Amino acid sequence: MIILDETNFSANLEEKVIALGNFDGVHIGHQKLIEDAVSIARDKKLKSAVFTFKQHTSKILEPDKAPELITTLSQKIEVLKSFSLDYGIFFDFTKELSLLSPERFIKDILVDSLKMKVAVVGPNYRFGHKGLGDVEMLKKYSSICSYEVHVVPKVTYEGITVSSSLIRELIKEGNIEKANVLLNRYFSIEGKIVKGKGMGKILGFPTANVEVLEEVVLPKRGVYVTRAKIKGNNFISVTNVGFKPTFGETRLSVETHILDFEGYIYGKCIEIEFVKRIRDEIKFESLQALKEQVLKDIEYAKSFKDILQQKHYVIK
Repeated sequence: MIILDETNFSANLEEKVIALGNFDGVHIGHQKLIEDAVSIARDKKLKSAVFTFKQHTSKILEPDKAPELITTLSQKIEVLKSFSLDYGIFFDFTKELSLLSPERFIKDILVDSLKMKVAVVGPNYRFGHKGLGDVEMLKKYSSICSYEVHVVPKVTYEGITVSSSLIRELIKEGNIEKANVLLNRYFSIEGKIVKGKGMGKILGFPTANVEVLEEVVLPKRGVYVTRAKIKGNNFISVTNVGFKPTFGETRLSVETHILDFEGYIYGKCIEIEFVKRIRDEIKFESLQALKEQVLKDIEYAKSFKDILQQKHYVIK
């Protein structure tokens, strides 16, 4: 997948089938759009692409109401690379762009700049100033600007429409397993490992403190079986999201104990994939009681050794 943005799109003159949307999470609904775009492009002998913005549009339009992100831009790009797309097109969503009328967005951006011949969208796709553009407007201008519109029906799971907002709520509720099904992969967070207070080391279970972007959604406070990815290598891990009440901490943190890992870790980038929720975060009466529980958590996590070999989450 070749990456295009404001700096290099003008040199690309290939006609494209473009899947349009925010694509936060790149969930199974988004994946259906992408798969259709790739299939249509193959049939029409065109190039396939995804067009989205580097920021969630709400961050510019309503910064106080902007949702926490399921995927950062770098994560989104990595997930999109797993499909057979020719191009990933990512523009900055600027104030100027947000003021563009739906008509100008179609003609100036999609058709003239990106050479769109087929638009692949969901039924609720909105675009242009104040989101005034919708699927019907996209269809209306298709004959004028010489492109086709392919509308992908809503994807449902257990009778409920799959959406980024639904998955976001599942993550915040701690329902990681259901969120993973709707993502068709393990929900993950990424960040840099920074020095903490060394409490885990005192207990005999050193942990990596992960510095996470504030705009990213975090799972409900608690302890999770996770898979830690460091420099392309997978490790079973046990991750705590919370305030460490036994130690009287007041700052929310993400700490992971990585099994069978040796080496200097500070400053390294890590991705934590959440597999299963084990329990709530608990305030223990003593450090010994906490240590005994952590040992149980680790033994439980060891039973998930098959996740070390899995390339992707598989719906069962």
